[in-house]
Amino acid sequence: MQLRPAANEPESQPNYSPATAQRPCRVDFLHPGYPGRAVLLSLPALDDGGIDFDTALVACGLVAGNRWNDGFFSLDRSGAVSVERPDDGILREPQYFFHLPGPLNPPYPTVPRFSHWRFPHNDLPPLWQRWAADAAATRMGGEAARRCVLSNYGDGLEMAHLVPAGEDNWWLSNQMQQYSPTQLFSTDPIDGPANLLTLRADLHSVFNERHFCFVPKVGEKSGGDGSEADTGRDGATAERKPPQLVLHVFNSTPSGQLPNLWHNRAVHPIPATVAVECLFARFAWTILSPRVFDMFLPSTSVPRRLLLWNREKGEWETEEASPEMCRKMWKNARSCSPRKRSAPRSADAAEELLAKESPRLYDSGYFRADTSENDGCYNDELGPAERQEDQPRGRSRKRRHSFEEEQDCKDSDRSRLRRRMLLSIPS
Repeated sequence: MQLRPAANEPESQPNYSPATAQRPCRVDFLHPGYPGRAVLLSLPALDDGGIDFDTALVACGLVAGNRWNDGFFSLDRSGAVSVERPDDGILREPQYFFHLPGPLNPPYPTVPRFSHWRFPHNDLPPLWQRWAADAAATRMGGEAARRCVLSNYGDGLEMAHLVPAGEDNWWLSNQMQQYSPTQLFSTDPIDGPANLLTLRADLHSVFNERHFCFVPKVGEKSGGDGSEADTGRDGATAERKPPQLVLHVFNSTPSGQLPNLWHNRAVHPIPATVAVECLFARFAWTILSPRVFDMFLPSTSVPRRLLLWNREKGEWETEEASPEMCRKMWKNARSCSPRKRSAPRSADAAEELLAKESPRLYDSGYFRADTSENDGCYNDELGPAERQEDQPRGRSRKRRHSFEEEQDCKDSDRSRLRRRMLLSIPS
């Protein structure tokens, strides 16, 4: 018999050493309403030496409270001359200012955490809407669920939540269940096919660490007469190729292999059951993580104006947070990590539930259910007493906040218990 040489996947990179690997150049997006360099977002320049215009615009608009339709870039703080979408769609300058219409003073407020972000129902960014419309006719059925949507592997697969299972409070308060119809009364909509993608186990782990997510991008122009087509802010023109869903890396891994192997890789056809709304919510969950939104809060020396969601009133409120409070919010977000990965759920039990939920969609014997995402109790809220720590208002408000945190933990525990019961997994 003929023996084969040892596998080398991925292919070795000549003269590569993690210790000497250089950090990729970055493009900084600054808030013009604060003195100095108030970095709103700093993104790796992995798109042909820059950053994709559409991805950057939506990311900055998201932090500013879903302002991608009227937000714009400028090379100067005053915003006198806006930066239009380049012909190739790539921003290559080392820094840009992200502006909203209106005066610079007071500064426009920003969303500090995912829990305070609100889903923009019926107002997704234009390119996301266009991808959803174009993909509707070509997206696959159950066949795609048997393989990893990135690697096309058929073994070692796991079902990955787009909106993490631990964010069920956010899911319910934002009425996301409307995008995730279920066939079983006992099934939590956050565990439905609309919110699940099939990934190979190693990619799923990196996905959960918020190193990457999925975004639509427009490739090279394809004008019929060879001429360059006029482009809009969202890259939506008749002469352009339709947008593709691709992997976008926001943080590299210790090995440094993730960007070279996966950045801008097109995703294999995904099931028609997957909702574009869940994909976009995952994008927001990644952007508003302390891994990506990592400089604006902890590096400030002046107060920041923040958009905080008031649950009781059901509306955003603008509050000014001191530098100390901004750092505390960021540190709390970093300290809120998932619990250690629990023992793998029975593939048979997970498959049984998913098969009942959508026949023919999950009929492979290689699936594991997702058990690692946000399976802990997060302290991702700041109550009034904590937000105004510099001006105490008595013990009653602090006690109320502690009670709310305790209730959130109990709700999270009940949610995890419910999912275990559904999957017939012993606690």
